[in-house]
Amino acid sequence: MTPQVVPEHLPRRLSICCYIWSWITSATPGEPYGDLETACAGLGPRGFNCVRADVGLNWCFTLDGKPRGEMEFGPWIRGHGQNLRTVNSEGGGRHKVLERVLRLLELARKYDFYVISTSWEYQDSTWLVADPAIRREVMEYSLNDRFMHMARQHDRLLTLIKQEGLEDRIAFAEVHNEPEYSDFPQGPEGARQHREALAFLRERHPDLLITGDFSSHDPAIVPENTQLYDQHMYAGAGLAFEFYRQTVDHPEFDPQHPRRLPLVDWLLRDEFTPWDEYMTQAENVRPAWRARHWLYDNLDNDRHDYWWYRHFGEWEPQLRARAAELFAADAAEARRRGGLPQVVDEGGYFYPPLGSRFEESAAGRLYFEYLCDLAMEHGYWGFMPTTYCGPEQPLWKENPEWLKKVNKRFVES
Repeated sequence: MTPQVVPEHLPRRLSICCYIWSWITSATPGEPYGDLETACAGLGPRGFNCVRADVGLNWCFTLDGKPRGEMEFGPWIRGHGQNLRTVNSEGGGRHKVLERVLRLLELARKYDFYVISTSWEYQDSTWLVADPAIRREVMEYSLNDRFMHMARQHDRLLTLIKQEGLEDRIAFAEVHNEPEYSDFPQGPEGARQHREALAFLRERHPDLLITGDFSSHDPAIVPENTQLYDQHMYAGAGLAFEFYRQTVDHPEFDPQHPRRLPLVDWLLRDEFTPWDEYMTQAENVRPAWRARHWLYDNLDNDRHDYWWYRHFGEWEPQLRARAAELFAADAAEARRRGGLPQVVDEGGYFYPPLGSRFEESAAGRLYFEYLCDLAMEHGYWGFMPTTYCGPEQPLWKENPEWLKKVNKRFVES
């Protein structure tokens, strides 16, 4: 195979910040992205030269490709969500999303950073659209045409970006975030459809890097025509899933009587939202998240973190071993495919409550620094220094110096 070469105008290393969908959905006055330019101006001082953003493909365009007008966005769980990261948006924001995407690229030029264009629309982000008719329209789109549909939507967006002369700000484009954990065809048929979507975009935009994006570390589902080897690194998720196994995933957990399970009883605040009341408002949330979000919205953050500190020492050796194993295997697969540039643009532990500070603590940060060491050891092109990182995350304001230190080490490696 001919080795894939990163275009010369792109940075030698990408230090990646996760804007996810929040830069569109948490953008009312006073929210983290209420002033998009201020958010973008904060990247450089923290050592970031790239953002990974949901570009709202079905929010920019109707399903048949016409530019949409103004869109309204709502809360994730009405009346709740105060202790949830990324989905704690207030709702009520209104944007012409296509204009906002072009504005982000203009700011990328002004502040000298690059944009990874992606989408979570068939995983989570569509539920933040306020209009149920648009949500239904997107989610009822034919399952077997979704890969190519997202490729066509991306083609429309990239074509407009080129008309505006902003294509040099695109680091690369992902058809969709984690299709193996999203609402797409799976198995060999899903891999075939993903490969065809990548081929379509590569033919239409041979000057840009086009990639698949994954989290399962299963090379069998990664199409051979992807131009990057892009895997999320949730190597620390074992401890998070142990926490769930001892709480809401425990076989004796009774949502109608949650205090009967001693650990849940200890974690819950004195006053908490009853299960049925919460689930009525969480009807749009994917089932996998509902119980975890109920727990997060009702627990005592100090007690959550105390549990993590007590168990981290026992788990840290296996978390580090798992990370080393995954980085080495992914690097070997990237070499097998002719030397694909490697990217890890999401991951670390899993998904903490907003009020938690375990990941931001010295113990939590040292594990992220170890992941950075592994990315440098294996010659990664792109790296994200925390599970998620952006203006809506605590580290952004509480420890920008650490973000700058880790990004500087990686970029200069």
